[in-house]
Amino acid sequence: MAERPSQDSQRTSSSRVLSHGRGGAGNIGYDPKDDESPNLITPTIKGEIYTTGRGGSGNMTKNSDPELARLAQDVSEPPPRLSESDYHYGRGGAANIGKPTDAEILAAKVENARWKLTGGDMQPVDHSKIDYRGWADKGKDLLMRRIKK
Repeated sequence: MAERPSQDSQRTSSSRVLSHGRGGAGNIGYDPKDDESPNLITPTIKGEIYTTGRGGSGNMTKNSDPELARLAQDVSEPPPRLSESDYHYGRGGAANIGKPTDAEILAAKVENARWKLTGGDMQPVDHSKIDYRGWADKGKDLLMRRIKK
């Protein structure tokens, strides 16, 4: 009787091998999913009022422009500081130590100094376009507009 071919011999060269868990040969297997991800679309805000900032009624505003509302909720984080010396990654151990070259150290020092001088990618704020009134004043204006209609 002929032997049945193993699953490993039926795998294509495009299959990815993944490691699961803490290690050991029993935690290695093939990824059954395709590499293609669906297109990710940033959702728009559908409500009449949306929040900006960290919370509180003072951070609520009318959704008159959905694109602007979406941008108001996107927050960019500062880039990580580049390492100017040895760095560790992973769970530990000598194999998880990165040792940058002299050129990489120099490039990191230059980039970190540039970031300190320019303040990173932060843009100046146009304070003339920001409503700094308190929530009570904003609420009164909202009520008065509804009463006038």
